[in-house]
This record gives sequence, C-alpha cells and structure tokens, in this order.
Amino acid sequence: MSNAQVKFVDIHAHLSDKSFEGKLEALSKELKDFIVLNAGENHKDDEKILLESKRYENLFPCIGLHPNFISVASKEEIRQSLDYIAVHIKEAFAISEIGLDYRGKNESQISAQKRIFTELLELAELEGKVCIVHSRKAMEDMLKILPSFETKIIIHNFEGNQAQYAKAAEAKAYVSISTGFIKFKRDSLIKKISLDRLFVETDSPVLSPDEGLNTPLNIPKILDYISALRGIKQTELKEKIFMNFNNLFYG
Repeated sequence: MSNAQVKFVDIHAHLSDKSFEGKLEALSKELKDFIVLNAGENHKDDEKILLESKRYENLFPCIGLHPNFISVASKEEIRQSLDYIAVHIKEAFAISEIGLDYRGKNESQISAQKRIFTELLELAELEGKVCIVHSRKAMEDMLKILPSFETKIIIHNFEGNQAQYAKAAEAKAYVSISTGFIKFKRDSLIKKISLDRLFVETDSPVLSPDEGLNTPLNIPKILDYISALRGIKQTELKEKIFMNFNNLFYG
C-alpha cells in the first residue's frame, strides 16, 4: 500500500455542531487526505449529517441517538429519532453515536438508555451496520451487553481500565483513542491496546489537544503521541489504522 493511498482516519467527530457553522466549506478543503466519520446525536442532527454527506465526500454520514439526549428528551422526541434511524439506516455509513452515559443520571434515565441502546444494537445487527458507541461511567454494563450481539463495535474515547480493555477485546470490540488522551496521560493503557483493534478520533469540536477548536486536522497529533509511546513511525501507525478501517467496514 503506497502512502498516496493511505488516508488519515478520524473515526468519530461531530462536524454538524454549531461550532462549525460557516467553517465547514473551508475545513472540508483541508481534509482531502482524511476520512471523517461524522456522528449524529438525534434526528435533527442526523438529518443535517445526511445532507452534508452529499456535499462533502470525505465526510462519512453516521446517524445515532446519544444517551444524554435520551435522558432529557420527551418520549415523542426519542421515538422520532428512533424512527428516523430505522427509515434512513441504509443511507448511513455507520450507527453513531449511541451508548450509555450514567454520569449524573437517575435509575429511570439509566433504564431508558439501556432499553434504547439494546434496540439500536438489534437494528444495527439486522442491517449489518458498524456501531460506534459511547460509554461514560457505564463500562461494566456496556461490556455485559455487547457480547449478546454480533454487531461490529468501536468504543469511542475509551475510558476503561486495562482489565476492561481485556474484556472489550474478548468481545471483539475495537477501541478508539481521542486527541484528549494527549492531556489525559493514560499512557499505560495506550501501550496495551492491540494495534489490530485501534482507531483514533478527535470527537470534534471537544477534546482538543490544545486550547483551540478541535478539528480532524488534529489527528496527526494523536498519531504522533501514540507512535512515540509504541516506538513506531507515525506513517506505520497511520497505515495500520487505515487498514483497520478497511478491514472493519469493507472486509
């Protein structure tokens, strides 16, 4: 594989966020050597992402229903988002962002998140879609749910410890390291992750490695950081992640 063929892969970003209003046209021109999986959080977000994908070919549309939205939205809004995903799932490159987020949630909210997460995993499995999942303060429950499905999974911005990573690997999940890890300093975990199961992300516009607006253009920074820890060249890691992308989505 020649370097000319290899692209930077940002497996999780939110370029439909209002932070990018009026900036996406210029940014897209700088992302010609990038593949960016653009994640949605609710039906309005998902609709915008599907429209943007028709204009920007390197933005891969992912539709989803964020657990935090589930915790604040009305039943009607949640059902509208679920119905939108069911109708438009074939237009989506992947299902993202879905998952569990227990931070500050009560038992009723957690129960609703689990029920809807399971429903979306079932739909993704039926349609053969990769799921990019969110887990915050919920890793143990996440790792209990995932083995029940054949759906291909990427756990984005992996917050688990080394023991939980081992369980994720046993469940055949991939994990993604964000640009935020440059600040998190979780070097011992990064050193343990199999390169065959690794992705990187920005989670733009948040988790910036510096004080600026986070964009997919920061992907080389996290590649440099991981490469230094693993003792490999950045170009080798870039190629490995691009291979993982192709194997997971097209293999």
